[in-house]
Amino acid sequence: VHLFNFRRYQKVQFSNVQFLKELQEQQASRRNLKERLILLARLLALTFLVLAFAKPYIPQNNIAAGRQNVVSIFVDNSYSMQILSREGSLLDQARQKAKELASAYNLNDRFQLLTQDFEGKHQRLLSRDEFNDAIDGIKVSAQSRTLQQVISRQQSLLDSQPGAGKVIYIISDLQKNMAGKPVAADSSIRVNLVQLKANPLPNVAIDSAWLLSAVHKPGDSEKLVVKLHNYAGEEATNIPLKLFINGTQKALGSFTIGARSIFTDTLSFSGLPAGWQRGEIQLQDNPVVFDNQFYFAFQVKQQMPVLLIDGGTENPYLKAVFAADDFFKTTRMPEGNVDYAGLNAYPLIVLSDITSISAGLAQQLQVYVNKGGTLVVFPAGDA
Repeated sequence: VHLFNFRRYQKVQFSNVQFLKELQEQQASRRNLKERLILLARLLALTFLVLAFAKPYIPQNNIAAGRQNVVSIFVDNSYSMQILSREGSLLDQARQKAKELASAYNLNDRFQLLTQDFEGKHQRLLSRDEFNDAIDGIKVSAQSRTLQQVISRQQSLLDSQPGAGKVIYIISDLQKNMAGKPVAADSSIRVNLVQLKANPLPNVAIDSAWLLSAVHKPGDSEKLVVKLHNYAGEEATNIPLKLFINGTQKALGSFTIGARSIFTDTLSFSGLPAGWQRGEIQLQDNPVVFDNQFYFAFQVKQQMPVLLIDGGTENPYLKAVFAADDFFKTTRMPEGNVDYAGLNAYPLIVLSDITSISAGLAQQLQVYVNKGGTLVVFPAGDA
């Protein structure tokens, strides 16, 4: 198209053509230069357009022709990699990235696949086809390693391959618990971090839970406080919350929690038998579901043993208090006749009307309290 000239010339009659010839030569020279410059600009534009679509790159020095490379690729398969992105879950995206990296190397290169599990089968080198098969078998794991542990594990295999080009790739979402500390790596091995980012998703998790009462009696009503945390930048509305005790639903509620805030809710339930109770708190929060359950356990006792230690005279007021409820089973001992070895069998010890506590009893009571026992003291009037 550049060589075609569609301009029409107009004939002009001159009496003397000497000046016309001079003008034509001058215009032809200028037009020739102009057309060459336009042609050069068009060729450059076409070249840059071809390069843009071809995506050329400069190969690294350690990926030289004829030299075998040993490539260690870590694929993060922790729970956080279940979060969805535009291309599916982050774990699916990591699998695809690992295969693309392997395809960029030669057929004679060898690959190591490493995951959070640190399995023994991953401490060996694979061909490209074996590597791709191993990638398809990666599943989500509960393990979580630090970035330093991962790099050290990769280097341990690469150090056993002298003379080969050594490259490390780490494909992960790089959570703070993994990449929050400085890392020491071998300067002769190139380390490449490939960070995957998910779409902003709502995520509410159960932070903690505790019972308001420290003593649990059969059939009594209980109150459970649940602390919830919204990690997302948007408000979570009408999130259902369920409480199960021994597999039976005991309470139901719903809540609304603001963006990046903490919310506390109280669930009430009753009718528990004596024995150990298995509790489970559930909430419905998609698509991040691995933190939607919270498990706990507590014991409901048929009777609570209480040790009464006095100065030799029984306190009638304490006797009346504990006699009013069959749940408390009291044992009385004088100060000078205490069985130190049996103190841990009593969740509650009450001292009353003791003028001076002996050094031996004081020491044993200190050990008892340090182990979590409850001690109540009613000093004597002349103490």
